[in-house]
Amino acid sequence: MTTMKKIKQLLLVSLLTFYFGTTFSQTADSLSVFPNPFNVSTTIHFGIVQSDTITLKVINAFGQTIRTFLNSTILPSGSYNINLLGDSLVDGAYFIRLDIGSTKTINKKAVKNGSISSMSETKAVDNFYIFPNPTTDFITIPLVGNKSIIVVDLNGKTLKSFSTDQQVISLLDLAAGQYFITILTNKNEILTTQIILKHE
Repeated sequence: MTTMKKIKQLLLVSLLTFYFGTTFSQTADSLSVFPNPFNVSTTIHFGIVQSDTITLKVINAFGQTIRTFLNSTILPSGSYNINLLGDSLVDGAYFIRLDIGSTKTINKKAVKNGSISSMSETKAVDNFYIFPNPTTDFITIPLVGNKSIIVVDLNGKTLKSFSTDQQVISLLDLAAGQYFITILTNKNEILTTQIILKHE
């Protein structure tokens, strides 16, 4: 009876080690923002499976880093909460970027809204999507008329910045990777910021 219990315990530990050590660890690194959209403040929650070097930044729609909470800081595995105050942030889209070590990056979009009306405007803007995504060469922006386009990489470096009345835009000059694309009106009002994945 005792031997049977030991065997069951050993099997359970082995199964848990296999499940959490193999399967779970591949998807356990996480990043979330709540509430989102937010007005006064929001909580950035992230979890890491194993001890690693962590960088956590808030990036605006122009690709500029506006907050750095952690910068190459070694943290043990676990869950963490960081409060982002919105009082000094203008309304619009922001990206929370979590770098885990030198190989993994997780991005989350957070929207700052000062009022209910701006919230509904933001939701309306988010209803149009740049396509195809992913793409290999061209993207279509389903918006008629003149607009400004800014393309930045994940490090915040501006790669393209121009105005056009065209809906089809070439990305042939960009290397494969992820990019933030921001669309603005003639009055420099941000319509949307979206992440585009480009393949070779």
